[in-house]
Amino acid sequence: MAMMQKKFFHFLVVIIVFSFPNISFGGDYHTFSTLVCSDCHVMHGSKTHLYDGTSGPDTTIGGLAPYNMLLKNNENELCLSCHDGKANAPDVRGANTNSYIRAAGAINVLGDSGTYGENKGHTLGITSPPPGGTWTGNSSEGLKCSHCHNVHGNNFYRNLVKSPGNATGKKVTYSTGSGYGGTEAIQQISTSPMSTHYGANNIYYRQTAVGTTDFGLSEWCSGCHESIHGQGGSGNMGGSASGDTSSAGDEWLRHPTRDVTMSEGVTNKHIDSNHWFSSLSSRVPVVSPSGIIPGSSTGSDNEVFCGSCHKAHGSDKKFGLLYDDDSTSSLEDGTSMMQTCQQCHYK
Repeated sequence: MAMMQKKFFHFLVVIIVFSFPNISFGGDYHTFSTLVCSDCHVMHGSKTHLYDGTSGPDTTIGGLAPYNMLLKNNENELCLSCHDGKANAPDVRGANTNSYIRAAGAINVLGDSGTYGENKGHTLGITSPPPGGTWTGNSSEGLKCSHCHNVHGNNFYRNLVKSPGNATGKKVTYSTGSGYGGTEAIQQISTSPMSTHYGANNIYYRQTAVGTTDFGLSEWCSGCHESIHGQGGSGNMGGSASGDTSSAGDEWLRHPTRDVTMSEGVTNKHIDSNHWFSSLSSRVPVVSPSGIIPGSSTGSDNEVFCGSCHKAHGSDKKFGLLYDDDSTSSLEDGTSMMQTCQQCHYK
């Protein structure tokens, strides 16, 4: 009886959703009207024609189809069939075939070498634990796209999963448009066209108050990289619970990704105020509680976070680092890590 009730409930959900087509769902592509079953699933693994009736083959179908859950291919290869070298979808692997700067950078695949080889960011298929973490959810099949992104979409930024790795209660909320509600971790100014949507200058990184379940992107990343992020004064971070101090015993073990603002850095002589608060030509991303326009003015409450130094997917630099020469107007045009460090620590 319980099973029949469950099936009936699912039936009602389907009826309600399709009876009200204007219901809006959060997330990016792969949600609601853009969640097209045939993009990823196939009813018959032997299909040779395309959906318009013309002859195939369907190049997205792998040689061993159908795969688990009637997928056209294994998960990572299926995702990359659209997200690697295509103009109509964000290119997330290797060299960028689109004209805009990728906010998340470039992922690599186990076995990749060269400019975008392994050790230059997140590696699909890798089975070893993440740096600074103990999560082993990738130990059997390797790292998959779905370990970070919800393949059917959700209400969070870039369809990022809730509570990745060993995390609990971690999420990356977001809003769109020029207005800010004061609680979202990320703000996208424009949602179209895609080149603007995914452009680095279209994104404000926020950080809500400590004590909530939404600290921003760094807190979300700590679900897998636990020891690399945390509150000042904690055993894994060092420093002080009150932020940056010069007291003995408060030495940082890792670069802070919370607690310390630019104004504190100036006070403690870690940052050159004449440099950071001047009109730099280009800037690394920072968390901006007060809401600066990316790439322009700065605020005293700016804070460094994971994305200030690393690209979320990776880059053509070791460890997915981001190099940026602040003496030029172009973003991410640096040639050394020192140029990124000197955006804040100008010596």
